[in-house]
Amino acid sequence: NTRPRRIGSARLWHAISLPAPLVPREAMGGNRELEEGAGLQLDWTKLDKVASKHCDVVPVVVQDSRSGAVLICAYANEAALEATFKQRVACLWSTSRNELWVKGATSGDTLDLDDVFINCEQNSLVYKVTPRRKGACHTKDQYGNTRVSCYYRRVAPTASGSLQLSHAEPVCPECPVPPAPETVNRAALLIAFAAGSVSAALLTAAVLRQRR
Repeated sequence: NTRPRRIGSARLWHAISLPAPLVPREAMGGNRELEEGAGLQLDWTKLDKVASKHCDVVPVVVQDSRSGAVLICAYANEAALEATFKQRVACLWSTSRNELWVKGATSGDTLDLDDVFINCEQNSLVYKVTPRRKGACHTKDQYGNTRVSCYYRRVAPTASGSLQLSHAEPVCPECPVPPAPETVNRAALLIAFAAGSVSAALLTAAVLRQRR
C-alpha cells in the first residue's frame, strides 16, 4: 500500500508498509470467515488460553428447556453461578475479558433460568433456560435475525477426506421464500393465458360492434 505525503508544495509518493488489521480470534463478531465460512478452524488451544487467564471456571452448556437444543457452550465461575441464581437469568464468565457476562445485558437476548444441573464429577454445569426472545447467538442469519443457537453449522467429511462445514439452520418461517422455478413458470403461463383470453374477448367485441 502507498500513501501520499506532502512536502512543501510538492506531493511525493512513498511506499509505506501498512500493517494488516488485527482480528482477535476471541472477539465476538469480528471474523466473518470463522463464523460463516465452510473451512474448519477449530481452536485446539482454547483450554490453554482459558488456563492462561488464571480464572477458576467450569464449562457450562446452556440448553433450551422447551426444545432441548444446545444454545451456547461457555464457562462459569463461582461469582457467575451465584449471579445466575440471584438474577434468575443465565450469567457466565467471559474468559477473554475476564469479567462477568450476563447474557442479554447488551443484546437483549436474555435467557431466563429454569434449572441448573451438575455432572457426576462436579466439573461442569448445564443451564436449562427459556429464551426471552428468539435468539441466543451473537451472530445473525441470512435474514438478519439473531440465531437461535451458536451451533448452526454441521461438520462432515468430504469425498477427499477433509472436514467441511455447512449451514444447517432452519428456514425463517416469517421471511418470504422465493417460489420454485416450476411455480413461477406455471404462474407465468396462467397469466399469459388469462391476458390472451382478455385480448381475444376485446377483439371479438370490437368485431361485433363493427358488424352492427
